[in-house]
Amino acid sequence: MNTSNKLLKLVFILLFSLMAMGISRAALDSKGTDFWLMFDENLQLPVSTLFITSDVNTSGMVEVPGLAFSVPFNVTANTVTSVVLPSAVAVHANDAVEDLGIHVTSLQEVTVYGLNYRPFSTDAYLGLPTDILGTDYIVLAYQNHTTVFGDVEFGIVATQDNTTVTITPSVTTGPRIAGVPYNIVMNQGQTYELRNGGPTPTDLTGTTITSDKPIGVTSGSECANIPTGYTFCDHLCEMLPPTSTWGKNFVTVPLASRINGDTWRIMANQNSTNVSIGGVPQAPINAGEYIEVVLTTQTTINSDKPVLVCQYANGSQFSGNPGDPFMMVIPPYEQYLAGYTLTTVSGYTVHYINIVAPNSVVGTLTLDGVPVPIVEYTPIGATGFSGAQLPIDTGSHTLAATLPFGAFQYGFTTNDSYGYPGGLSLAPIATVSSLDVTPENASNPINTQHCVEGLVLDNFGTPVVGVRVDYLRLGANPGAGFANTNASGIAEYCYTGTNAGVDTIIGSTGNLSDTVFKTWTDDPLPVELASFSSEINGTEVTLNWTTSSETNNSGFDIERSTANTEWTKLSNVTGNGTTTEPVSYSYVDKKLNSGTYNYRLKQIDYNGNFEYFNLSNEVVIEIPAEFTLSQNYPNPFNPVTKIDFRLPVDGKVKLSVYDISGKLVSVLANGFKTAGYHSVEFNGTNYSSGIYFYRLEAEKFSKVLKMTLIK
Repeated sequence: MNTSNKLLKLVFILLFSLMAMGISRAALDSKGTDFWLMFDENLQLPVSTLFITSDVNTSGMVEVPGLAFSVPFNVTANTVTSVVLPSAVAVHANDAVEDLGIHVTSLQEVTVYGLNYRPFSTDAYLGLPTDILGTDYIVLAYQNHTTVFGDVEFGIVATQDNTTVTITPSVTTGPRIAGVPYNIVMNQGQTYELRNGGPTPTDLTGTTITSDKPIGVTSGSECANIPTGYTFCDHLCEMLPPTSTWGKNFVTVPLASRINGDTWRIMANQNSTNVSIGGVPQAPINAGEYIEVVLTTQTTINSDKPVLVCQYANGSQFSGNPGDPFMMVIPPYEQYLAGYTLTTVSGYTVHYINIVAPNSVVGTLTLDGVPVPIVEYTPIGATGFSGAQLPIDTGSHTLAATLPFGAFQYGFTTNDSYGYPGGLSLAPIATVSSLDVTPENASNPINTQHCVEGLVLDNFGTPVVGVRVDYLRLGANPGAGFANTNASGIAEYCYTGTNAGVDTIIGSTGNLSDTVFKTWTDDPLPVELASFSSEINGTEVTLNWTTSSETNNSGFDIERSTANTEWTKLSNVTGNGTTTEPVSYSYVDKKLNSGTYNYRLKQIDYNGNFEYFNLSNEVVIEIPAEFTLSQNYPNPFNPVTKIDFRLPVDGKVKLSVYDISGKLVSVLANGFKTAGYHSVEFNGTNYSSGIYFYRLEAEKFSKVLKMTLIK
């Protein structure tokens, strides 16, 4: 840290909303609608700010319950909204449970970043949403360098009440003895921080943290020198991924303009972990142990068991270039995405994006809509990947490709720097035990769609959600693609074969692979579809389709999806076997909310073969024009009834039930709701027969209706 040369960073904007390319429907990633976050200690009192982005227009709340702080926010699509927090959120007593958790909720998915700003010692982190947090973590930080300042530290934030956290420190820290577990009990929104400023060098890396309910974990340093003994120091902070998301295969690209390379740490989750760097085996490491190495060239990191990898910018005294340290989590290539939007941080003189791309998209991967020239890439050995270091201008930048790739944003100025991954999937790939792709053999006429399903299970036989499965096609119809596993652990990949012959389809995830075969023939279609259309009536969609002829037709599965969800089976309509006569079919999809929907038919033969027919148009259910509260149904009821209401705008809504005396007996809804059509249930099991009233309160709207419970 060189205070005489460092520029103040008064504005810090981070935006790297991942833009999955349509194939990935069920990815677990850094976007969400519910976050519990915290800020770690800096050298002195910092300014703590959240930056919130979204792919769509949305709104939400930022709350710090322990400080009685609550602020609503609105986000316009692909822009950044900042919320400045009370300074007390980053002031922690050491080794104490406090009420300093930050709760972010939103109507639609957002990405959240935390900025811990202090002149000459600033860092930021990507907030991880509650739905991907875990119960098993190992701290990766960097050692302190002085007993005066620069404590190494980690923090914990609880997402649920009565959470028991077990911590086993790697070094003695105050009364906490190295290797001796201790427990703390935390309620939702509470935080805990442990700092060690003991004799140099002291490092909390390797500390294990387990819990009985999901928690968030941060780690870093008040101000770290990297490597040890080289100036200048800077604040480090990262929100760590749970061990279930660690990986085994990494491809590295050095930071641009750094003469003497970058420092890397590779930390093990299990004992006897074997790691190789650039194909060179390293000494085995046990759980919580790490390998630290300086790398100057592109290379690979591979392991036989899951590891966590971080890249550190070195201090300017070591590197011979401007820029203080930063810490950046590097995802395994199984966790790359197919698109990113990134924005530079203000106050820096140079900015770069590192790219790690499959060779098959080199020359077609685009930056701001323009293909990155092939000459910018350098092949990374025989990995099948190439790396690039792209200087970029200040502002936002969009990258896209047809296959997942890695993107990493960073920048430098005099004795200062920043860096972060452009985005990452957070699937629990460390738990994956098996991959089974089906059908093993299938036959379809050319110019139809064929799908394969990759089933991903853990070692208990339980489906694993959100794992990316890559598919490679060889033979008559070569190509490649990918899909993410859904709630059933299935990654469905579909393509249309235009050439007769045999395709070999190889599905892979991590070190697992499975091979199946597809034969394409010139035979006529088993079902010839004459028409497929839709009609909208309020919140109902009627699908109509007609066949000209059918051969061996068992029936049709009706499937629906939205822009951010996987295909879901709604129902099945029985086919007419074999016929040369036209046959008409219909299906009504009822009680849809406002939004955009896609539909398809899955035609299934008696022998199990199937093909898809997609509705050519999207179906849009419009937002209601006015507030509406409907009569409950059934009415009278016993014991359950439904209440429908419509909202023309997003906003806070409260739906309450009162008895005949006016006493409040139940609150059915209380919070933010999106504009659209909503339905809730009232269960009268615990209430006596009689007349009840229900009241809807929304923006400039209030209405009361009566219902009758008869037992």
